Amino acid sequence: MSDEDEWLKRFLEEEERLLTKGDELQKLSVIGSLPELLKYDQKGTVSKIIPKIQQELPNSSSEFNLAVSRMFNILIHMDIPVNLVPQILQGIENRDPIIANAWMETLLEVIPVLKEAVVKNEILRCAISKAQLSKPAYYRVSSCRILGKISLHKCMNPFEVKKDVLPLVQSLCQDCFHEVRAAMCKELPGVAQGLYNLGDAIVKVNLLPLLVELSADENVYVRSIAIESVVAIIPYLSPETIKGTIVPLTKKLCTKSAAEGDTTYIAMASVFNMLIANLLPQMTPSDGMWFLDYYNHICKKGQSTIEDVDTDPSVCMMCRENCALCLPVVATMVYAQIPSEISVKFYHTFRALAADPCYIVRKAVASCFADVVRILGHSNKIVIIDFTKLLRDEDEEVLHALIPNIASILESFTYVGVLQRDTIFQATSDICRAMQKCHEDAFKTNDWRMKECSLRQWEFLPNSFPSDFIHQHFSTMVLNAAIHGKAKPVRSQATRTLLIILKYSLKENHRKWIREMIQTQLCNAECCYSRQMYVTLCIHALDIFSWKYFKEYFYLPLLNLSEDPVSIVRLCMVKLCPVLKQMLNFPSDRALQLRLENILSKMEMTECDKDVIMTLKQKLKEMRCMRSVDSEVLVEDRRKADEEEKILKGKWTLVKVMPIGGVKEEKAAMIPSKQNSGKIPTKRLADGTTRRTYYK
Repeated sequence: MSDEDEWLKRFLEEEERLLTKGDELQKLSVIGSLPELLKYDQKGTVSKIIPKIQQELPNSSSEFNLAVSRMFNILIHMDIPVNLVPQILQGIENRDPIIANAWMETLLEVIPVLKEAVVKNEILRCAISKAQLSKPAYYRVSSCRILGKISLHKCMNPFEVKKDVLPLVQSLCQDCFHEVRAAMCKELPGVAQGLYNLGDAIVKVNLLPLLVELSADENVYVRSIAIESVVAIIPYLSPETIKGTIVPLTKKLCTKSAAEGDTTYIAMASVFNMLIANLLPQMTPSDGMWFLDYYNHICKKGQSTIEDVDTDPSVCMMCRENCALCLPVVATMVYAQIPSEISVKFYHTFRALAADPCYIVRKAVASCFADVVRILGHSNKIVIIDFTKLLRDEDEEVLHALIPNIASILESFTYVGVLQRDTIFQATSDICRAMQKCHEDAFKTNDWRMKECSLRQWEFLPNSFPSDFIHQHFSTMVLNAAIHGKAKPVRSQATRTLLIILKYSLKENHRKWIREMIQTQLCNAECCYSRQMYVTLCIHALDIFSWKYFKEYFYLPLLNLSEDPVSIVRLCMVKLCPVLKQMLNFPSDRALQLRLENILSKMEMTECDKDVIMTLKQKLKEMRCMRSVDSEVLVEDRRKADEEEKILKGKWTLVKVMPIGGVKEEKAAMIPSKQNSGKIPTKRLADGTTRRTYYK
């Protein structure tokens, strides 16, 4: 026996001893190490450790049971060669409800990966046993949950579901305890999915009557679950059944939920999104008007001083929040079925939700505002005032939800002509002031991510606002963020946004002012962090501008930082040297090339910081082994240079602004068309992020 085998044997013996004689913490430690033990010695772990765990289970503590239940879930998914199901089934019989529930959750999670024989012989038999009327109610609730999972198992064909599961389902749906009826009702969509391959008729005949009966149940909780199940079962029904049965049934349920004293409207609000999405293909204009009226009704829950006086305000608030999250799908329905109501009934409700006294509702509206604006298309001008109000909202949570969508909203407004890059409208001024207020409020918080996101959204400004207008109202704010922003990501994003404003400025005096501010406030600043931020700005500039532009305005100031008194600034500059050399590939660049070589030679002799020296040697080695510039890089640089020339001539073309670590240009033009109107052209990058398309 090798030393390694001997060590594993002693180790397993020690683990076995701890399970028998160790304290609680030692036992739990052994349980947590099972996956690692299986990697090193699966045979020994299966033959010695797992049987010892099974032996200790019956008389162990709650903590031990909970740990083992979680670990058995992991082990079964690892497909180890041992049957752990008997211990799981034994665990759900435990008298302690916490332990029994933990084992039940484990059973439900492992059922999909169990083999056919185990499911049909052990799990199904357990569900049948627990479904008997002689068993306690909580046993029958467990049976409902197991039956729902069994119906979805890949080994159960629809005939077996109909033969073995459906009779139990029908019996449990008529149980005398409302907890059992509710539990079984919740599993009906899973049963419907299991029966679906037999055709729509089997679902309609066997399950719809159960849902109709449960939707009229005397218990409000059962009725609420029935509403959710009716909506979830729609995908398993034919269009004719949906049109002839489900639409009238859902109208009946909506009417009942709107009755005084009924609280099932909260359940209807929570699934209204899915309901409308599923019914829309079979919906008529009159149906659309009916559901819009009902939606308008539940959106007002808790707002009336007479109605709902006995209802919990938090329940009404949750209802309105769910309604707010449904705005995009309701807008789609109205736009498709009753477009004449967009500016009347729909907007009236939209405005009320956007101005709701509860910030949670306004936050929900803010999170889906961009989708609503895109869906409304040419009618989106009606929500401009609501957009500006949300931008001015005093609650940080609302701004947190709205700010990431600002660029999308501006793009939608621009596409339909509400905003234009060559004309100032009243909407331009209103949105500008609101964005400035939003920016100021964001910078009063301690959330640096929100500040960075706000500045990132401003990258889209050249698409929507005139150049002079941007320079007058936004340039100074962005510059201040780049100089005084506390968090480094905020300052970095501010420099990028400032460069984009610089690129799209049409007047030379505006461009000159920005370049001078960059030179004096960053490159030549007294604060070393600002000078370091100039290096970050140059990294962004390499992505945004052509090499010609970079060499004209950024190259020499960047090289001058090689003599900076602070080593971290010199270090940041040295890291860019390979890129600086790469762009010097024309005869006219000879002077810059000599300047770069002289600076690097001087640094080799005079540099005293060890980190800078080590990085300098590494970069010099890279520069000596550097290959010629790829043709694709030269093509991309030529494209940027052409765009800059067109900007100087006042010609607008489609361009893209790439992030750090430039990515290959897409070949396909991304000009919005009627087919993708309202969508913001974006590109997925290597790091998983996206960048928007900009227009010039």
